[in-house]
Amino acid sequence: MIVLVGSILTFSSVVMGNMAFRAGLGVKRWALLGLLIGPAGYPLLATHKRLAIKRAQGKGAAIIRL
Repeated sequence: MIVLVGSILTFSSVVMGNMAFRAGLGVKRWALLGLLIGPAGYPLLATHKRLAIKRAQGKGAAIIRL
């Protein structure tokens, strides 16, 4: 049981670090968060990523997705 929880937390840490790297966010911070709270951190990462994109765009900007 402990091994299962540890492997889930480790996997979550690696995946969240990779997602943060691709989004241009702090990798160490998000990897540590993934290690501490596991998959519960995914909504936090998604929200932070969306807010960082909005902040970078500025006020009243639009984004075109292909």
